[in-house]
Amino acid sequence: MSQTFKTPRDAEDFLQFFHKPGLGYNTCVEEYNKINGPGSYENSIVSLNYVGPRYCAQMLSGVMNDIPNASVLDIAAGTGWVGQELRKRGFRKIDAHDGAAAMVDVCKKTGIYQNFFVSFVGDGHRLPVENETYDALTCCGATLENHLPPSSQAEFIRVIKPGGFFVNCYRKNLPDLDYGKKWRAEAQRLEDEGKWILYGRLTFRNFHKLTDGNVDIYQVL
Repeated sequence: MSQTFKTPRDAEDFLQFFHKPGLGYNTCVEEYNKINGPGSYENSIVSLNYVGPRYCAQMLSGVMNDIPNASVLDIAAGTGWVGQELRKRGFRKIDAHDGAAAMVDVCKKTGIYQNFFVSFVGDGHRLPVENETYDALTCCGATLENHLPPSSQAEFIRVIKPGGFFVNCYRKNLPDLDYGKKWRAEAQRLEDEGKWILYGRLTFRNFHKLTDGNVDIYQVL
């Protein structure tokens, strides 16, 4: 039976377990893949009134041309919330990725996504996708410990077409964490090397009930 939450704080405490330093990518995925993992995750983000995916999709729709024909890969798609928001805005060519097969199985049931990938990304792990496949990548709530290592950003660049975008939505406190500092340092290194540019950054209220958020937009060169 999926776990339910009496308060937003209970839901946040549940999610924080997956962000715990030292937990590791393998253990994190094992927990998500447990029989009630996706349902508990879904209940937690409903309890928190998680609106980050809305901002993620809205920011991408603001910079994309020819939205119906734009190919998008939703990185660490979870149970498909970003995909739902993208579809509301006219996107139709959307693929789903996640490290946890149980999450991808939920995405398959939504009817929103076309192709599905289960894999780790970064630290030597490649996406099972050809170079310059997508017009854009989206990511919401997954730039965290035990989810996407900072080195995954180079892999994102590899699969995005020149001129395409990476839209990343995350908790506002990320830059204050050791992981967040490493993430931004790697993003800056890639910018210094001429791989992409920071196209824009938005700070917004209520990523979910207990925190504000940011959206970064990078354009691949």
